[in-house]
Amino acid sequence: MRGKIKMNPEWYYNEKQSGVDYLNPEIAREYDDQHQFRNFEEETQVIIRRLNVKPGDTALEFGCGTGGITLNLAKYCQKVIGVDVSKEMLGILNEKAEKQNIENIETHHAGFLTYNHEASCEVDKIISVLALHHLPDFWKSVALLKIAEILKPRGKLYLFDVVFTFPVQDHQRAIEGMIKNIRDLAGAPLASETNTHIRDEFSTYDWIMEGLLVKSGFSIDSVEVEGENLISYICSKL
Repeated sequence: MRGKIKMNPEWYYNEKQSGVDYLNPEIAREYDDQHQFRNFEEETQVIIRRLNVKPGDTALEFGCGTGGITLNLAKYCQKVIGVDVSKEMLGILNEKAEKQNIENIETHHAGFLTYNHEASCEVDKIISVLALHHLPDFWKSVALLKIAEILKPRGKLYLFDVVFTFPVQDHQRAIEGMIKNIRDLAGAPLASETNTHIRDEFSTYDWIMEGLLVKSGFSIDSVEVEGENLISYICSKL
């Protein structure tokens, strides 16, 4: 695990863990058990298909967590770089990689804003799954600008996140329905996490997200609504 963090000005946003505290070792260790409803292998296959991932590619995942996607992606790429603010979750990822004899993963303890990318390492594809919502909108744009700088020309970004699609006038009904649906799907703990997400994190509207992507140097190739207020974007660096 590498931990060289970029030193930003004092006025930069402090990329602390918002919402559920995955910096806590006990909570980090519970992550995989609480997310068994997700099929990370299938999610990775979707990413591979939609990004046209090739064996010679270098891919980077921001917010890689315990490695559900990173570890699967490593089977199809030359190299995968995993970046996360939680050293505890990166430790779990590295333990899994060692057990599975996966050697083409490099991890960095950093966030979107503090990751210090080596200019000599060119990146073909960048993935962010359920992570960008930890930043307020202005800092999302700074993070997306940085992502564009890291990518090769015409490099691809896969962004999947909680992005609101309901009219602002319907926000109470829509949010309460969203929490109920998650409780029915994944149980009370995930419903509680969703409460925390809505209250303490920074999911935004689809029309704002699309503006942030375009203004940060991307063309939006495709938009898919994956579920209730869950959207995936495939973008190309201009």
